[in-house]
Amino acid sequence: MYNEYRPCDLLSPFIHRFWEFNGNITKGMHFNILPDGCTDIIFTLGDVANACGDDIRLRPYNTYFIGPMSQYSELITDSDTINMLGIRFRPCGLSNFVYIPLNELRNKRMLFSDIEALFDNSITEILCEKKNIREKIDFLEKLLISRYYNRGNEIDRKILLAVKEIDSSYGTLSINKLSDSINMCQRHLERKFKMYTGFSPKEYSRIIQFKRTMDLLSGTEYDNLLSVAVQAGYYDVAHLSREVKKLSGSSPTSFISSPQPLDESLAYYGL
Repeated sequence: MYNEYRPCDLLSPFIHRFWEFNGNITKGMHFNILPDGCTDIIFTLGDVANACGDDIRLRPYNTYFIGPMSQYSELITDSDTINMLGIRFRPCGLSNFVYIPLNELRNKRMLFSDIEALFDNSITEILCEKKNIREKIDFLEKLLISRYYNRGNEIDRKILLAVKEIDSSYGTLSINKLSDSINMCQRHLERKFKMYTGFSPKEYSRIIQFKRTMDLLSGTEYDNLLSVAVQAGYYDVAHLSREVKKLSGSSPTSFISSPQPLDESLAYYGL
């Protein structure tokens, strides 16, 4: 039902995965989608799953923007089928193609055509006419590559380095050390980091630490939360439990020995 596809080499610095959510499901099924520091563009090629309590409902045959998420969303399926295709951009990745201040769109869902002309609903119609997922992805990649070379935006390299530093430390690097490492004052770091990623450095670090925790939990075959807490950089098990509950809506034990690490799934966990 859910599959991920690696982008071509030219787009891999900007795009984490293309993904497809397509097939038969149980109407009324609930899922949690977890924050991962990325942003998504979604093409609804048929029936969709919607976020509970959201101010916009995704409808078939439209193109939507899902802003950087600082918290989990609970999705509910409205039908017994689903057909969605998405592009998951890496942190700073979308800023190479469009001029969108991501800090203004955090936790937002909206029609992509309302904020940027990169994709509109005519693209969704063309995607529906493609024979298979490979043709759909090839079509999108050609559009993105053309856009990049015609309108490639210059991303501050220090912000790219800051993202890399946070990722490599699994979110445990202090903001003071991060600022010193990239030779940028904290005020400018905060402003530019928010613009390109949608998060403050501290918020992004928290999400990366959470992702690391999910990976550790998925590889734990027994209830050893203290070991996970220590490896992930939390103060204790209580601290770990609070963070996991806030960011996932579930307890840490519900993720122990899950079949896939967070990074290799869309982070949909059935309730």
